[in-house]
Amino acid sequence: MLKKRILSGIIGIPLALFIIYMGGISYTIAILVLAILGLEEYNRLSLKGSYTFPRNLSFVLAFLYFIMLYSGAPYVLEMFLVFLLFPLSFYFVFIHEFNLRDLLFASWGMIYIIWLFGFLIVLRDLPEGLTYTLLLFIAIWLNDIAAFFVGSYLGKHKLIPRVSPNKTIEGAAGGLAVTVIFVLLFRGYINFAFSTALLAGLLISIFGQAGDLVESAIKRSLKVKDSGDIIPGHGGILDRFDSVLFVAPILYFYIKIVLKVL
Repeated sequence: MLKKRILSGIIGIPLALFIIYMGGISYTIAILVLAILGLEEYNRLSLKGSYTFPRNLSFVLAFLYFIMLYSGAPYVLEMFLVFLLFPLSFYFVFIHEFNLRDLLFASWGMIYIIWLFGFLIVLRDLPEGLTYTLLLFIAIWLNDIAAFFVGSYLGKHKLIPRVSPNKTIEGAAGGLAVTVIFVLLFRGYINFAFSTALLAGLLISIFGQAGDLVESAIKRSLKVKDSGDIIPGHGGILDRFDSVLFVAPILYFYIKIVLKVL
């Protein structure tokens, strides 16, 4: 398993860095493809729990959402949550028998996957967006790697065993420490003061690990090990991007509020 994880990283990380560097339409298409694959995984998960998930509707919404983000239309992030309610409500009232359980499961899936993936687009489009996006991905990678190895070799106290039995407090602390140190060192490339970088590192690690735990809770409730098997050694798209999806909006709003980036 570890060899597969390392091999996937050797191939996947340079490819991801290249796409991030390219930006523009190539980057947007790549994020859209990831979102579509994530939705397909979520659709398969819905079958495990006997939920109804509007697969085709979710694909259409994702496509329209990313077109609007790429075009630079105003208030797209805010409008998505409003427009999400109407097509989902119509679907569960007029097409599928209304079930609040299914509606909530579908709503969470579209917010979790479509809406949150969109923050990777708007983050990259900020002034100095390339640097911020690189900060996000590299910090998350280091956080995951440090938490994995520290937890494997030093972990003794379980973090939340009912959600993820293998995660430890020591691993979480190791990920937090490495992430904060990296962001503090990286601040020379971004407009972050020491205190700003310190808080950014804490937020990235805490919300990154929270995203991992939330996805673990979803899988545990559905009694599945991985969301998919598209990435050898890592599982599915949601397994690999669970931390990124939680951190992207946090980092985006942090930059907008703290640095007052327009």
